[in-house]
Order: sequence, then C-alpha cells, then structure tokens
Amino acid sequence: MRGPVVVTPRDEASPWGVSTSVVLHAVFAALLALMPLPKRPNRQEEERVSVDILTPQQFEASTRPPPKLEAISAPPQVQAAPPTPASIPAKPQPPAAPTMIRPTEMLSAKTLADPRSRQARADLKTFASDERMVQLCNLEAMDQIRRWRADFQPERVVPYATAEEKITGTTIAADGAAFRSRRNWYGLKFRCQLAGDGESVVGFEFLVGDLVPREKWDELGLPAVH
Repeated sequence: MRGPVVVTPRDEASPWGVSTSVVLHAVFAALLALMPLPKRPNRQEEERVSVDILTPQQFEASTRPPPKLEAISAPPQVQAAPPTPASIPAKPQPPAAPTMIRPTEMLSAKTLADPRSRQARADLKTFASDERMVQLCNLEAMDQIRRWRADFQPERVVPYATAEEKITGTTIAADGAAFRSRRNWYGLKFRCQLAGDGESVVGFEFLVGDLVPREKWDELGLPAVH
C-alpha cells in the first residue's frame, strides 16, 4: 500500500526523497537543454513546490507530537533525625520523700502497766476523751523513738509545735510535732491509731525531723525545761 503524500520543504525531505528528486531534476534539465526556449508567458508562473513521498514509518515519525518535558520535581527535603535517647539529658529526679517508720509492736500499754506509772494512769482518767487519746499517742511516740535509737531519750512531746494535730475519730495525725531529748528539741511527724474505745494504741508510724534551732523555741512554744 502506497503511503500518504506530504508536502514538505526541500531541506526537510527524507534521504530517499532527496535522491529521487535529484535524479528527476537532472533528467528534466537535460530535456530542457534540447528544447527551444519558450516565450515568457504574460501571467506570472505559479510557485513550484516539491513533492516527496514518505513511508508510513516516516510519516508517523514526522506527525508524532514532540515528547513533553516532565517537570523537574524538587528533591525531597531531608528531615533531621530526632535526637537519640542517649543525647537527651535526663531530667534530675526529685529526692524521694523519707519513709515513715512503722513499728509492729505497740509499747505504751506496757509502759502504763508498770507500777511506776501509777500516777500517769490516774492523770489520764481526768482528761477528756480527745485529750486522753493525744496523751496516749504522745507516750507511744516517746517509747517508739527510744527503742528506735538509743541515743535519743525523749521526755516530752508537743504535737502542735508547727501545725495543729488533726483528730479524726480514733486517728490522730500530727505533722508538726516536736519532742525533747537531752535538752534539745527535734521535729517529729506521726500517725496514731487507737482502739475503738480510745483507751489504747493499736497502730503507729513516725518520722524524726531535724534539730529545732534554739532561737525558735519561744516562737513555737517549746519550753527549755519540763
């Protein structure tokens, strides 16, 4: 099957079309040289064009649209890698709160049962219920501190030195207490649980604090002597 006829300028013709055209033009030139010159026509001669015959492959190649240039995409931005856990400085941890001492044996009942505590038992009977519970807890505190550390010799407890004690039922919490030992006052914190009748201690925990400066004794109501 013959391919389509396409009119193209001479300088764009295919190699096969150019060679054919050269041969034809050479033949025509030889023939014209043997013929007499014709008279110049009155009308202007039409512009001559050359006709080249293309193969289907050449036609398809000449009519195929040029390939589109793909947009050059910007290179992906490289994100900085997050710092490794080893490079992150560890936050300083707050010091752990001191642990309350929780004795397993209550001592105040045994102290009161001693014959030498006859007057103390008599005095307790004269106190109101809440005051009697506070005194029992004070006695428990002195006995437990003495057993905990032999260098302490507690002789008095003030449960409200820096903060009032709190009584809830048969439980007493004293966060601002103080005790005196060997003529010095020390901070004290305790929790005291009494029996249902409020006559004996059944649970106790405590924490001994720092030495109370002497210049604060009067301010806190801490007597220098008994």
